[in-house]
Amino acid sequence: MLLEELAVCDPSTYAVIDRRNKRRVVRAVEVIRLTGRPFSELKSPWNDGTLGEWSQRFFILNREPDDLRRRIYDRVDKMFEAGLVEETRRLLESGLASNPTAMQAIGYRQVVEYLRGERSLAETVEVVKKRTWEYARRQLSWFRHQLCGRWILIGQDEPLEMVAEKILEVVRKGVD
Repeated sequence: MLLEELAVCDPSTYAVIDRRNKRRVVRAVEVIRLTGRPFSELKSPWNDGTLGEWSQRFFILNREPDDLRRRIYDRVDKMFEAGLVEETRRLLESGLASNPTAMQAIGYRQVVEYLRGERSLAETVEVVKKRTWEYARRQLSWFRHQLCGRWILIGQDEPLEMVAEKILEVVRKGVD
């Protein structure tokens, strides 16, 4: 049993891991088997919410909420135009429905529901937009509360060169 293997090979991780979260347990044992080292030894400074000296070199690029939402919605429209429904249909034929991880992915899950007749295509597109926006907001919240990087706001149509210049400016100035 995986939990028993984890308890023997890495008691530190066993003591703190959510034993009901199968994905995390499997990942911890997988890392132990692949590396031959306890999972707890391989934790990076990211896991404790700090990056030490790297915190001044870790940048979180952010956009104004309206701009981010518009970009997400445009991206979702392009995904559907590029054939997300057909791609999902082919993946279902290849066994997507039996993969619980893949079935949680934003986009695939909603398209599968559409293919099952649970909603119209227009409603599906809107649900994917909404779920992607919600996910982006959760990511931003996670970054805000877990990592101490440097936040850089990107303007709506700001060229990459200007973003790079902003980063270089922060690096040149050093620690506030």
